[in-house]
Amino acid sequence: MKNFKVRKGNFIKSNNSTTNMMYNILIVLVPFVIFATYKNGIYPAIKGYGNLYFVFKPLIFVTISSLVGLLVEYLYYLIKKDKKSIYFLFSQSYAIIPGVFLSLIIPINTPLWLIILGSTIASLSKMLMGGFGKNKLNPALVGALFITIIFSSLTGGYLNPYEVDTISSATPLANMTASGYVITYDNLVKPYGTLLNFFFGNIPGAVGETSSLLCLVAFAYLTYKKLIKWRIPLSYVGTITIISLIICLTKDIGLWFILFNILSGGLLFGAVFMATDPVTSPLSHRGQIIGGIILGTITMVIRYLTPLPEGVLISILIFNIITIVINYLTTKLNNKKIIQNIILILIIILSMLSSTIIENNITNKNLDDTYKIISKIKEKNITTYEVSGRGYAGNGSIKLKIIFTDDNITSIDIIKSNETYTEKIYSNDYLNKIIANQNNLDNLDTISGCTYTSKYLKEIIKKTEEDYYK
Repeated sequence: MKNFKVRKGNFIKSNNSTTNMMYNILIVLVPFVIFATYKNGIYPAIKGYGNLYFVFKPLIFVTISSLVGLLVEYLYYLIKKDKKSIYFLFSQSYAIIPGVFLSLIIPINTPLWLIILGSTIASLSKMLMGGFGKNKLNPALVGALFITIIFSSLTGGYLNPYEVDTISSATPLANMTASGYVITYDNLVKPYGTLLNFFFGNIPGAVGETSSLLCLVAFAYLTYKKLIKWRIPLSYVGTITIISLIICLTKDIGLWFILFNILSGGLLFGAVFMATDPVTSPLSHRGQIIGGIILGTITMVIRYLTPLPEGVLISILIFNIITIVINYLTTKLNNKKIIQNIILILIIILSMLSSTIIENNITNKNLDDTYKIISKIKEKNITTYEVSGRGYAGNGSIKLKIIFTDDNITSIDIIKSNETYTEKIYSNDYLNKIIANQNNLDNLDTISGCTYTSKYLKEIIKKTEEDYYK
């Protein structure tokens, strides 16, 4: 009589082995690495910015992060006295995968030592949870969270050398947060060109996640090959679209705002690659739709109801945590009425969220509405203004004394500032630079590391000039 072996498993027949899936994912990521190298290294070099190190910086990020992942897993097994070969780590544990993803979702100016640390954290988060297939959180996102949240002040920002000199704002979402959620095309899109720049990826952002075009191509390919759970990205982006549309219709904002939300930050990259991770996402089709709705809701909550400019990274990690609950509700209970009620509750939450965002944060008024002339004294050929305006810290966070003599600005003093980096204004002699360039402020560069404060200073000066010369 034959003995039958009983094994645990899903027992789903598929031509896509795990190895085939992972290799395909790596192949799909190659264009992202090439684009990141061109955008952040080659193009700035062509324009005369950066050096040889910057040209190959994205490739260096990918290489170092991947090698660290291999090394950490090798040492982990070695310490456990279960030594594994490099071939095993590469072909069965897929040790380089977290490192590759991590290198693409961090700021371009991240120090190498911090990449090594972040990649170590990513790999350890995977191994300490049991290794490949048992991790409850996406390892790359854990490492990225460690870098961008805990060490945010050390990452050096998202602007490559060319962007530092040509763009007066940081990432589009950070610019929106800093401007107090002033939702106008001129405020959110124009500083970066048009929405086509967003679509092709020619905007500030993480190393390799800014190209929406590449994300859409990757989504089409991976869906065709049946390598990802396509319902998650569609319901995720669909939820973002619905909330954005409600905001557009109720606040008289153009439909461009929908595309702004979809094409900004790492939303499409996260939706295609991170949210669809087979290990950390729901099993059932209904669970994937529910998960996508939850993802979209959390992302918009973080973007518009918290000080954090981007919500994709954190929302996917939260999604990873509640995937266990989603799986239980959609597979264990297996009750259509319960699932329908869950979706109905989520829709109600979406409506409440949209209402809260609309009432509390969103405005389509121009930044100029925050400007205020406190006093204006004219004595012969001297006119003295005391004015206040918006800074990075919010409305009225900057107060200035501006003196015009014979139709020219001759003195600017900061009376009050709630800005974090006010000292950089003084150390860079920026007030005198404003005076020297008072007739052409648009061509005066902002201060690296103090982008928002220097930008708003110029806005206040320009409004004061308009009042003086009218």
